Amino acid sequence: MRGKLWIGAASAALMALGFAPAGSAQDRDPPGDASTQAQLTIGAPVDGEISPAGDSDWYRLHVERGQIYHLTLDGVSSDSSPQPLDTTLAIHGPDGQQLAFNDDTNGSLNSALDYAPAQTGDVFVEAKAFSDTATGPYRLTVTATALPPDTVGNDASTRAHISAGAPVNGTLDYGGDVDWYRFSARAGQMYAITLAGAQGAANPLADPLLRVLDARGVEIASNDDSEGSLNSSLNFIPSRSGDVFVSAQSYGDQGVGAYTLNIAATTLPPDDASADSGTRGRVDVGASVNGALDYPGDHDWYRVRLEQGQSYRFSLNGSGAHALGDPLLRIRDARGQELAMDDDSGEGYNSYLEFIAPTTGVYYLEAQAYDQSAVGGYTLAAAAGDIPADASTDAVLSASGDSREGAIAPAGDRDWFKINLANGQGVRIAVNAADGDGALQDPLIVMHGPDGAELARDDDGGPGLNSWLEFVAPAAGAYYLEVRGFSDEAQGRYSISVTPGEIGNTADGAEQIEANGDGRTATINADGDADWFAVNLVEGRPYRFNLQGAEPDPLADPMLTLYDADGHEVASDDDGGTGRNAYLSYTSVAGGQYYAAVSSFGDHGRGRYTLTVSDTDVPGNANTDETLDAANGDDRVSRIDIPGDLADYRVDLEAGAHYLIEVIAQGDDPLGDPYLAVVNSDGE
Repeated sequence: MRGKLWIGAASAALMALGFAPAGSAQDRDPPGDASTQAQLTIGAPVDGEISPAGDSDWYRLHVERGQIYHLTLDGVSSDSSPQPLDTTLAIHGPDGQQLAFNDDTNGSLNSALDYAPAQTGDVFVEAKAFSDTATGPYRLTVTATALPPDTVGNDASTRAHISAGAPVNGTLDYGGDVDWYRFSARAGQMYAITLAGAQGAANPLADPLLRVLDARGVEIASNDDSEGSLNSSLNFIPSRSGDVFVSAQSYGDQGVGAYTLNIAATTLPPDDASADSGTRGRVDVGASVNGALDYPGDHDWYRVRLEQGQSYRFSLNGSGAHALGDPLLRIRDARGQELAMDDDSGEGYNSYLEFIAPTTGVYYLEAQAYDQSAVGGYTLAAAAGDIPADASTDAVLSASGDSREGAIAPAGDRDWFKINLANGQGVRIAVNAADGDGALQDPLIVMHGPDGAELARDDDGGPGLNSWLEFVAPAAGAYYLEVRGFSDEAQGRYSISVTPGEIGNTADGAEQIEANGDGRTATINADGDADWFAVNLVEGRPYRFNLQGAEPDPLADPMLTLYDADGHEVASDDDGGTGRNAYLSYTSVAGGQYYAAVSSFGDHGRGRYTLTVSDTDVPGNANTDETLDAANGDDRVSRIDIPGDLADYRVDLEAGAHYLIEVIAQGDDPLGDPYLAVVNSDGE
């Protein structure tokens, strides 16, 4: 009887799975990529469904050049989905590249777009929900009509021309329409090009997009919105005389309407420092030059001769009555190829670069503005030699946040950076080995006061052998950060990162710390101060948090509190470590981000401390890094996590002295039968 029932069930399953009538591709869920066999036919709506959440349906559509295709994707109400789907619609090429996209149209959450293919072939239409969590039915339709005649071409074969001072009026007739105009540009001229919806037209183009292109279609310049409007404008300065193409189109390629395109020409003022290798501008090492960016888009090149292997420092500062607000400095080789660039490494928004010449010869320093529309005066200076190793340094770090790279070369070199701080202002400084070959493997940093006296230093406070230092200025003034190698033989490249403010006392201002790293050494600077550190814990793994006072000026009685990602306290310790240091072990139930808060017991006291986090249990062998203080008495709270687990602690005992050592079950999950053994360093 059981056998007959089993056979019947198998037969029913076979009929349901293997012999049900086959549906069309549209009856099955189309795949979300170019492997789809679901076909979209002109004039034949397709009903589909986005399910499950995150689903994407692709349909193959054959398109022909000379036709324009109008596609709509509407969410549909149903008993299971009374709220219509918020759709998105996209067209992809054979290689999957997105060719067109629309989210909302005509004030609704439905999607629609017009697509005019550049060539005949297959494309893919993607139906999707705006939200990755949404599901629901949809209807997809496509219609096609012949493109209207277009007197302006959309590539370099166009016969349409435009001249400076002679505006042209045109129309984008359909979504995706682009009009190219040939323009003969002359070197030494600046062209102000504008593209705006035609005034007085019944249907002006709402959001024009303006581009300048070369004959291959490579973009030279572009603009979407200008001067607080949706119209477009840009300044174009050709590097040489010749034809370029100015294109008029709609932002998003879906708008239609009338436009006016205009070009106004201005002769550039004489410029001794041109923007190419033919420049007459020159700066000598050890000297400076004053110049000005006279018009929007102006770039000034200066020739300089450098020696192979020599270190140089270059600065570009705004200067004069109308100083350039945000200079940008580039270094180029003899062929004009960019070798280095800096925006804000100088004081304020000024630029500063340290550079080691790879070969002997001619180089070019390019002065420009970060904002290409900006003009103003500047001073460009070139100096030989490395960053000075004293208070005469011209290298400046910003206390509001900064980053840069430098090099210790030759061996034994030291770099000093000036940083201006207000009274009580704090910064966090990280100096790491730079990425790639030739890195400074073990950096060391020293903070000097305005008089040059050493105030703080760090060797390995960052990850690995890198350095990290928190510093709070005791008075307003200029301070100096010294970067060097740990040994006098060290040399190589390094990176500096300056983070404003002290370590925060909430999750938002927390400093990151890595489990199994070298820990962080920092300072509790005032009564009531607390430093929060963010650490990622793995679910089910035991961790040890060790907080100790650090010389010089150690924090006398550290307090450690552990919080989960929501800010709820999950563990704390005052004197669980050696002496009055703090120690706790914790096993995360869920894993994720936690916060270790360092403070002084009773919120009274200040001083330096070191916090380390280890992602292993107390070692069960003689190589343990856990130490008990027998001389002053000590106690710890830990746990045995798995059968066979051991926890070993190192303790120094005096011959002939008597000691009481106890292991007591504790907590909500106490150890049932503790066992204690005392062994020597050989494990006997």
